[in-house]
Amino acid sequence: MTITTRPRTLGELRDSGYQVLSVKAEMRKNLIQKIRDGEELFPGIIGYEDTVIPQIENAILSGQDMIFLGERGQAKTRIARSLVNLLDEFVPAIAGSEINDDPFEPISKAGRDKIAEFGDRTEIEWIPRDRRYGEKLATPILRSLIWSVRLTRFVWRKAVIFRMS
Repeated sequence: MTITTRPRTLGELRDSGYQVLSVKAEMRKNLIQKIRDGEELFPGIIGYEDTVIPQIENAILSGQDMIFLGERGQAKTRIARSLVNLLDEFVPAIAGSEINDDPFEPISKAGRDKIAEFGDRTEIEWIPRDRRYGEKLATPILRSLIWSVRLTRFVWRKAVIFRMS
């Protein structure tokens, strides 16, 4: 969809057949397409082509969570930031929603009220991928706490930890 052909209301969005995907499904779909197109997945990341990057690809393809652990300067933040490129370029949200409410299943009271009032005439805005994530780097105290706790406590079901060394 180009910017001029994207639905502008909830009714148009429904009629278009648009389906909301989970972030994991969205990243998986886009990763598969980038692999098919032969695109470089992590530009500027050097030295992990045969180790970490294939593990990241496998984790995304299998829907796993990821935690990046490693010393300073090992591209953890750069890799995490580049994962944003696996999100869809734009996704719909209820126009004016503070939390970018999903038009089909809003979770905020304001979003639900807007749909109750306007129904299929509810306006939709398209959120670019770079506005869909937030970044919080660990403070030195949190970093030392993470390292002091046994790593097995951080391995939950379907989680993958990449230790870069």
